Amino acid sequence: MRFFNLKHQQVMCSLLLLSFLSMVPAPVGAQDEHASSETIEQLLNTEVATVTGASKYQQELTDAPASVSIITYDEIRKGGFRNLAETLNSVRGFYTTNIRTFHNIGVRGFSPLGDSNTRILLLLDGHRLNDGLFEAAPLGNDFPVDMDLIDRIEIIRGPGSSLYGTNAFLAVVNVITRSGKDIRGGELSASAGSFNAVAGRATSGGKVAVDVDLLISGSYRDAAGRKRLFFPEYAGINNGIAQGLDSEKSFDLLSKIVWKDFSLLLLYEKRDRDVPTAPYKTIFNDSRQTIGEHHALAGLSFNHSTGWADLSARLTYNRYEVDNDYPFAGSLNRDDNLGEWIGSDLFVSKGFSDHLVTVGMEHRWQFTERMHNFDVLPPSDILTANHHSLVQGYYLQDEYHILKELILNAGLRIDHYETFGSTTNPRAALIWKPQNTTVLRLTYGEAFRAPNAYEQFYDDGSTQKGNLGLRPEKVRTVEAGWDQFIGENLRTGASCFYTRISDLLEQVADTDTLLVYRNQNRVESKGVELQAEGKWESGFSGRMSYSYQDSVYLGPRRPVANSPHTLLKGALTAPLPMKKSFVTIESVYTGSRLNARGETIDGAAIFNLTLLNRGLLKGLDLSASLYNVLDTHYSAPSGPEHGILQEIPQDGITFRLKATYRF
Repeated sequence: MRFFNLKHQQVMCSLLLLSFLSMVPAPVGAQDEHASSETIEQLLNTEVATVTGASKYQQELTDAPASVSIITYDEIRKGGFRNLAETLNSVRGFYTTNIRTFHNIGVRGFSPLGDSNTRILLLLDGHRLNDGLFEAAPLGNDFPVDMDLIDRIEIIRGPGSSLYGTNAFLAVVNVITRSGKDIRGGELSASAGSFNAVAGRATSGGKVAVDVDLLISGSYRDAAGRKRLFFPEYAGINNGIAQGLDSEKSFDLLSKIVWKDFSLLLLYEKRDRDVPTAPYKTIFNDSRQTIGEHHALAGLSFNHSTGWADLSARLTYNRYEVDNDYPFAGSLNRDDNLGEWIGSDLFVSKGFSDHLVTVGMEHRWQFTERMHNFDVLPPSDILTANHHSLVQGYYLQDEYHILKELILNAGLRIDHYETFGSTTNPRAALIWKPQNTTVLRLTYGEAFRAPNAYEQFYDDGSTQKGNLGLRPEKVRTVEAGWDQFIGENLRTGASCFYTRISDLLEQVADTDTLLVYRNQNRVESKGVELQAEGKWESGFSGRMSYSYQDSVYLGPRRPVANSPHTLLKGALTAPLPMKKSFVTIESVYTGSRLNARGETIDGAAIFNLTLLNRGLLKGLDLSASLYNVLDTHYSAPSGPEHGILQEIPQDGITFRLKATYRF
């Protein structure tokens, strides 16, 4: 059901744009005397009033050239979020699609079914985490960092290729981890929940020498999942029940060493997942279908400030290996794929007069793009391919303070690929603060997503073939935003956006019936977002957001699959009479969506509840969470890989109990 039709949307956008022209500073006598003496950052009254990912340097949140949301460590604990996807699902304009193997994230009405988060750039302490084979961002249970180790998450909406190149198409998510000084000793954490889910973590951190800060942590997760998943489309096989095929195990290791201006991040994750949905025409209810992932990252950073300029450099090694088994009639097929790359990013920021100029360059040598497919039984080699490529990017950005209350942030990046050539992507934002309590922002940006190795080179000769002639996707976005601070505790905002995507990469059947990726379609998205959030010294905090979005294919106009028109979200945290105790109630409504076959999948409203106590015993945190409190029955839309399935059932009411001890 649509809450707003297109006419209403256009009216709201017109009103918002009109506010940019009509909003002028009020006469001094008309302003509240107390408010006029406060800065916007003081009025924000939040734990984090700065962002680093929007411009690659730390800046005030209200000066960022994009719409930014920040989720803090405290909010993660109080919200009971179990993975990164749940956290992002609480944020304005974002929504998830859980296909019971991966969580795919949509942004502002766009999340193509069958995609694996290739249009979101995921950074970990500034290091690119998207893999080098599919260029996918691990945003669900495959995210290789325990949620307790996150200091904050910066969500930067809109095109970001002017600084980051490919994958920064719809948004950039920068996850910043905690340091050893945040731990100052040790932490032990354990949790248990529905479907025999257990998890544990051991962390140690602190100063180990003069100017040396160390954090080391290991985590383990094991969940049996639902014993019985019913898919009516497979009623003729085991009565449509996937029996005991929803389990998942993973463990990860993280180490972070900081010495003066240097920081070394080491990360490893191993994940094994059963597959209950029988994708790619495999045998339904066959326990041999599994996903195995290994993800490793080593990142070295250098940040140094001098009286002349600020110098930053990053060197990253990323390794992603996947082993997937596919049971077919008479055979067991396996993918054994590996992607490895080494990347460097060097940039300098220098301020002079009213300008802050950033100049940088990025290189990424993707030296392993191995795709190997073979039949285990009977033994037969089907595909063996290995490629390599070099990516170069050069960028320039200027933050120009035209007036004290007026900022122009403009940037440009040129990327060169060996496969298709060069692409140029600009971004510009005009930020106006007519009053101490008002921020108006008008932005324009372009971004691209380069075709990945899988789309270009995967060719098994029987079902799919590669395409060396692919071009990058392109997106152009215009957005107008208005943030209004009311008193010292409340922040409200509104924005409208218009996005156009061209040369969209989609998998289609060729004349020889083989599947192939082609630059197929153009997409247009429009939307309006409203939000309000507040935080009070008493311990109360809350947020609400409403998003209306409309995404259609251009040409023969038709709706885009997996694109809900309406997102409505809210959360309230309140202190309890028991000392250092809080209760958080969260609600998320996601409107109806289309699956890959054009069928409507009903929307649903989900309510979650978390109780947190931090003072029952010294150093002990206890929490209890209920998810989907009303036991709502709902589903996610199925993608083209799921064949005859119409929808993927989601979990009903579940719980988690968690204890963390600090010493």
